[in-house]
Amino acid sequence: MGILSFKSHLFKLSSLLFGNNNLLTSKTFLKSNLLSATYCSGNSLQVQENEHITLPKFLDVHLPNARQTLKLDPTWLRDHCRCPDCYNAVTYQRNNDILKLNEHSTISAHSQSDGLLHVLWCDGHKSIYSIPWLVSNTYEGRCQTQEEETSRIITWDGSMGNITNLEPILHRNALHDDNTLSEIYRRVIHYGFAKIEQVPSTEIDTKMIIERVCRMSRTVFGKFWETGTNFDHMDSGYLNGYLEAHTDNTYFTEAQGFLVFHCTHFNGRGGESFLVDGFHVAKQLKLFDPVAYDYLSKANITAEYIEPGEHFSSGGAILRHDPVSGQLEQIRFNMLDRAPLTSVPQPEVGTFYRHLRTMAMLVRQKENEYWFRLSPGTVMIIDNWRLLHGRNSYEGKRVLRGCYYSRSDFMSKARHYGIIS
Repeated sequence: MGILSFKSHLFKLSSLLFGNNNLLTSKTFLKSNLLSATYCSGNSLQVQENEHITLPKFLDVHLPNARQTLKLDPTWLRDHCRCPDCYNAVTYQRNNDILKLNEHSTISAHSQSDGLLHVLWCDGHKSIYSIPWLVSNTYEGRCQTQEEETSRIITWDGSMGNITNLEPILHRNALHDDNTLSEIYRRVIHYGFAKIEQVPSTEIDTKMIIERVCRMSRTVFGKFWETGTNFDHMDSGYLNGYLEAHTDNTYFTEAQGFLVFHCTHFNGRGGESFLVDGFHVAKQLKLFDPVAYDYLSKANITAEYIEPGEHFSSGGAILRHDPVSGQLEQIRFNMLDRAPLTSVPQPEVGTFYRHLRTMAMLVRQKENEYWFRLSPGTVMIIDNWRLLHGRNSYEGKRVLRGCYYSRSDFMSKARHYGIIS
């Protein structure tokens, strides 16, 4: 039964019960019974007239070493039962029916012992929950976890502090040792980048270490790309001019999460690279001009990439935040790829450019730039949602090979190694 016929059926039923002269009563009936309507196997509709919608009675779970209790909605608890009937532990998928949750979510009895919560439900079903699991998988617990993970992120300016004193990650160790691989993920998550040293400067060795870390992502630029040999794509990165600090792929619906660079050949002058920690700049902006920070967290800015046969276009805020925790999670900053400004009404254009210039000024502060040279033998992994990268102009021949990792793939591995939850 479609949604329109479903609503029509309810309206006709309410008209028969209450008549056409009592629309208020009819609407009240619809509102109070819509959620208690259930489907039968023949696609007909049964309305449970005597069921009333009431606020849930929360179950208090006592936490060890904590003054406060964890208050849990019974429907949430039933939905998160992990017994074999409700959850497939092989496929990690739920088996329960969302339409039957309400009628099965009344608790008959419950108890706590040895870090476990035991629940007996009104239909006789029994559930056992690990209390630490309950804490970490609620909204409240997840927000706390995200705050803890955010606190471990180390932002930096051009001086880099003690980050440059980290022990080098060697190619031979990264290839064969999972602990070394875990350390690569830890550095990328905490600092925004990681370097792998002593990588042979061949295409096959570069590909091997790249794929050892994570799956390569295929984009319009290919899966494994090379710049400096020809002008394959209509992008400034394929030329030898100066590149200001920017993030890549602002024109994709979801920008690729991570960049990998390996300069396998250089014979010339110039070409030094630099990074800017976008999260550090965001902190500066929030302190210096909180109104600009707020504006750039909401204003939609469209970017585009055009070449023969392709026209990518996508919009979004420069400062993107997690919708649940409110934590900053992405910087979309690329002044070269901006599309015509169609997302801001003309009376607001002045405000838009004023706030954009404020952030650009902070991005270009020399104190925020970490300069270095990408040399043959060093593979660099960069968080494209956090760090801006740029390059000096150069003369001569410079061959840069690399790829993208999708955010989903890389963060999946980071969870596997226990770097994030």
